[in-house]
Amino acid sequence: MENQNTNQQFREDEIAYIRRWDKEKNEYISNPHPKIGGRLRLAHEDNEALSIETEIIRYDEQIAVVSAVSTTAKGRFKGIGMASVERDEKIAPAVNRHAILSKVF
Repeated sequence: MENQNTNQQFREDEIAYIRRWDKEKNEYISNPHPKIGGRLRLAHEDNEALSIETEIIRYDEQIAVVSAVSTTAKGRFKGIGMASVERDEKIAPAVNRHAILSKVF
């Protein structure tokens, strides 16, 4: 679940509310998750220079795994992102892009 202070940095149209079943509460709850576009906007606003280098580790019709290195004035940050069509069919056309950006920011 995202930190409430973090959510205040994002515009309302940059937040998706994901509904999931909470076994302890025995009810559906909605959690806010920043969309990739909002993460990118903040990354550009917070850095005069920003670069992202990517390497595709695995990519097929069902899954994408990507390693990415973001370089800013604050340093280099490496992340590995994974996206799966099985987990969310809506991202199928952009599974590769989602994997790249999901863990970098």
